[in-house]
Amino acid sequence: MMTDRRNARLAALVLILSLALAACTGLKAPDVSAPPAANPNERLLYANLYVQTAAEYEAICLQTYNWAAEKLKTKLAAVPKDGKTPAVVMDLDETVFDNSRYFSFLDRERLAGASALWDLWEIEYFREVLLVPGAKAFIEAAEGMGVSVVYISNRQTRLQNDTIAALRHLGLSVEDIDRRLMLREESSEKTLRRAKAESMFRVVMWVGDNLRDFSEEFTAPSQYANDAERLQAIAARKEKVRRAAARWGDDWIVLPNPVYGEWPKPLGPEPRKFLRKTEMKK
Repeated sequence: MMTDRRNARLAALVLILSLALAACTGLKAPDVSAPPAANPNERLLYANLYVQTAAEYEAICLQTYNWAAEKLKTKLAAVPKDGKTPAVVMDLDETVFDNSRYFSFLDRERLAGASALWDLWEIEYFREVLLVPGAKAFIEAAEGMGVSVVYISNRQTRLQNDTIAALRHLGLSVEDIDRRLMLREESSEKTLRRAKAESMFRVVMWVGDNLRDFSEEFTAPSQYANDAERLQAIAARKEKVRRAAARWGDDWIVLPNPVYGEWPKPLGPEPRKFLRKTEMKK
């Protein structure tokens, strides 16, 4: 019943804002009897369902974190005793935090993602955040080995208390969190925060779901003149992954995220163009 009332309020608010905008700008008010526009989340439906329903997704995450925990034991044996505390640096969203219910909201309301909506999710709905499978067990195993777990996330510093509330809600340690939580001030680039973590700790492992969690060299361009540039960007990122082959599964541990991140940027409005060609005919 509460959900129905909330949905009704949201629909009414959207209509009121649309009418107000039309009055202020001279634009024609929307025809509320017209069929609804296409859902902007249609492309993401199966990606979201994969995260939320596929046992294979859970198996991949558990496999990844199980391997990371074993690898961490090996790496700690070789850590020099120089007084620096060993650390694992982790991203938060889709590495530790499962935000799939936020994407369920966008799909249900037929809304494109927006910073104001994400802020609302962080502030009022942190209790709906779930854990990525295996993340908590890995974090607790690391802490049990005397390793500090540092979080470098592009959640905003001004909402730090809400991020801490989400960590606490999920039963994760927030002891010494002011030193271990490095959020975004302005730029989403993590280079300076990675350097800060390395100055404070002996970082032995990095864990993320986006290749930019490891290095900014994996950043995809934001603008493209043509499809050739898009293909070049896709190929360049893959080549950089191959050049770093020895690090994957060693000190760079990557989790799957089919929903968002750097990888969809080159695909543009017509992603089918980038499917591999085939000579098959019926």
